[in-house]
Amino acid sequence: MQDTALDRQLARLRLAYARSRLQRFLTWWGRELAPLVPARVRGWFVEQREEVLLRVEAGQLVMARLRDDGVHELRFDLAQPEETESADVARELARSEEAPAVVLCLPAGRVLRRTFPLPLAAEENLRQVLAFEMDRQTPFRAEQVYYDFQVISRDIAAKQITVDMALVPRAVVEAELLAIGPTGVALDVVDASQGAGRMGFNLLPPEARAPRGDFWLRVAFALVVVVIVLLGVVMAQSLANREAALEQLKVVAERERREAHSVAQLRTSLKDAIEGANFLAEKKLSRPPVIDVLRDVTKRLPNDTWLQRFSMNGTQVQLQGQAKEASALIGVLQKSPFLDAPALQGAITPDARTGKEQFLIAANATTVPVPGAPAPKPKSPDSGKKTDAAAAKR
Repeated sequence: MQDTALDRQLARLRLAYARSRLQRFLTWWGRELAPLVPARVRGWFVEQREEVLLRVEAGQLVMARLRDDGVHELRFDLAQPEETESADVARELARSEEAPAVVLCLPAGRVLRRTFPLPLAAEENLRQVLAFEMDRQTPFRAEQVYYDFQVISRDIAAKQITVDMALVPRAVVEAELLAIGPTGVALDVVDASQGAGRMGFNLLPPEARAPRGDFWLRVAFALVVVVIVLLGVVMAQSLANREAALEQLKVVAERERREAHSVAQLRTSLKDAIEGANFLAEKKLSRPPVIDVLRDVTKRLPNDTWLQRFSMNGTQVQLQGQAKEASALIGVLQKSPFLDAPALQGAITPDARTGKEQFLIAANATTVPVPGAPAPKPKSPDSGKKTDAAAAKR
């Protein structure tokens, strides 16, 4: 069977790992740690599969099991009915909790074994190289034999490997397979006998081997399942954390929104209060207090003058009363810091009863600058004209 591209790539990876220092370090480390690990725990990581050795002797199928107390053999007559023979063999193989590896052991004399060196670069495609070298190293061609090999040493400095190869003619294997065919046994390995055990090769072609569950494949599958489960747990936890963080952010945002609304309300209230205070201050500064104007006017008017009416509407001040000389009051009131442009309104009329003059004086109320307060900016002569012009444009 030809190697696939995946098989070649895996072979390159195994070769690179076998030549690496990491492999040597892990091998040494494993040997040092193995005695410190309990045997039961070591069994979890090492695939220990029982082997059942089969061999054909004088028309009988010999089944051998290696036990701690020695080798236990059972013999089955190949001449008995096929159904009975198959049932007996299957019953014996089913005694193990896990299906054992079934090995057909050929007589050692029928297996040719050769050890020879090859270039180190040949290890990458060693099976193909051995097929090309078969007729030079052995009296057979590659298509006439089943063969297997082991790399027993590597000399990195010399760039050579030492290969131990075992081969057997196909006719020998096919005759043995034909003999045990009625038993219905599915073989895992074809090897040669060596003492109570076997040599350690597998001369059976991969396509003829019994399909078995791979221990490390099961381990890998279990690890994949564990990784998927852990990934799901991590994703679920991440989503839960994000939702919790989102809820916290919502709570914080709502609290900040309420605080911002409160600040905005306080700012609005403060603005209204400032505007109200400014309005009152402007109103207060726009005209003097009535009591101050009245007190100043009272102090300035002569004693022979009295007021019948005092009114102050906004900045308009009106004084109505009687005086001995009404026209002289204009000069007196012009000295008041609270009155601006005092003038007589209407005609001065004499009162025959009192012998005084009745008057009506109008003036504009002005404010008196408070000490320390900024002085008002003087108005330019053209400001009134500009204001009138702007008003006319509007």
